[in-house]
Amino acid sequence: MAPNDDEPVKLFLSIGLDEKTATTTINNPKVTANLTAVINEAGVTNGCDRTTGNLLYTVRFVLISVLNLYQFSFFYNHASEDFKLNEFEEACGVGVEVSTEDIEKAADEVFEENKKTIVEQRYRTNG
Repeated sequence: MAPNDDEPVKLFLSIGLDEKTATTTINNPKVTANLTAVINEAGVTNGCDRTTGNLLYTVRFVLISVLNLYQFSFFYNHASEDFKLNEFEEACGVGVEVSTEDIEKAADEVFEENKKTIVEQRYRTNG
């Protein structure tokens, strides 16, 4: 472990992560930066219980793996005590139903918009 890696490990241990997880986490600078940001945002830089720490570790994973830009923007712009789950779900597209016909119509529209280019370049593509 490099000398400058000591601070993140201490921070990760202070939120209840075990030493192996904390040490493994610092091997990935992006994960380290994201988890550190989550800890700072949660206001627990002086430590917290293991349950909260594990939740923050999971939140870090969710932020990296699942949330897209729109969802993160919604959280950033609406982070407050009056958070409304239904508004968040609406912004994320939860409950939106798309039929086969809707998909076919959208594909047809995109094709028609690009038909000239497709016809012009049809023999230039490798296949």
